[in-house]
Amino acid sequence: MSWFSDHGVELKTEEDGRVFPVSDNSSSIVDCLLKEERQRGVKLQTGKSVTSASTSAGGKFTLKIEKRTIDYVEFIEADYLLIASGSNQQGYNLANQLGHSIIKPVPSLFTFKIDVKASLKLEPLQKNIPELTQVGPMLVTHWGLSGPLVLRLSAWGARDLFSSEYKGTLLVDFSPDVHSFLYFLACFEFFCTLNTAQMI
Repeated sequence: MSWFSDHGVELKTEEDGRVFPVSDNSSSIVDCLLKEERQRGVKLQTGKSVTSASTSAGGKFTLKIEKRTIDYVEFIEADYLLIASGSNQQGYNLANQLGHSIIKPVPSLFTFKIDVKASLKLEPLQKNIPELTQVGPMLVTHWGLSGPLVLRLSAWGARDLFSSEYKGTLLVDFSPDVHSFLYFLACFEFFCTLNTAQMI
């Protein structure tokens, strides 16, 4: 984080631990990185794909690079290799070629679509702690639930949700800080939409 501050991008940390530029504009980060790239003489190449990677006897990486539009193949040596693949299968293939084992990713960071109407009921304050719990801002939409809380819940519970075929019961406490005998609890039967932002 200090690197960005040292390069003119002030950051802020939200209550839930997420970090954003003070400008609330992602282009602040992109512009900072591109400026550093130009100052250091880094050459950014687009329209090419690394299709294989291996290590040489000298400890360097040998990369096979192909262009997507024409019959073009190039081999280069590199001292360092950073694989930032997101959910692209090609990144996992390169990691496998270099001897890494890959745990199959599942969708993460998605919203919850509520399949039936919610049932509101009163419950005692003393309750069982759900297996997956998150506290924070939540957005109620015309089709379900979204917002930072739901996205985090889908991330931490990604594998459990995948194994349950994205169906289950979601308990929402709308007043977690109220220290009274009763509170409102909404019980939703839901299934998750796979508007996937990330694979984990």
